[in-house]
Amino acid sequence: MAVKISVSVKGPTGLDDADRMLGELKEAADLPWSVREVEEEGALGSGIVEIVIVAVVGKTVELGVSAAVDAVKQAVERWRSERLDPPDVTVATESVPDAEAGSEGPVGPQEPEGSDG
Repeated sequence: MAVKISVSVKGPTGLDDADRMLGELKEAADLPWSVREVEEEGALGSGIVEIVIVAVVGKTVELGVSAAVDAVKQAVERWRSERLDPPDVTVATESVPDAEAGSEGPVGPQEPEGSDG
């Protein structure tokens, strides 16, 4: 089994917060991260109410799963400590089939094949 690591940022965020968090996570754990921004209709500002960043760690990754999770948690705390009013951030793990840890591309919401996007 592989492990999916999800980082969810909820609350007010700046325009570049997703990119900064992604950079922190890539630096902490060199994994194939994907980003999804959840928008709320009618929200003031950018309308983004949640940022979800996901990576899947397979059994063959050099960096152990627990080490990757620890590194991610440290990166999240470092990122939050740089903000005056940090948003809520949760780090969750979930066991997933090994096929999701393959090299098929980024993990996360994908458009169905054959769609015009």
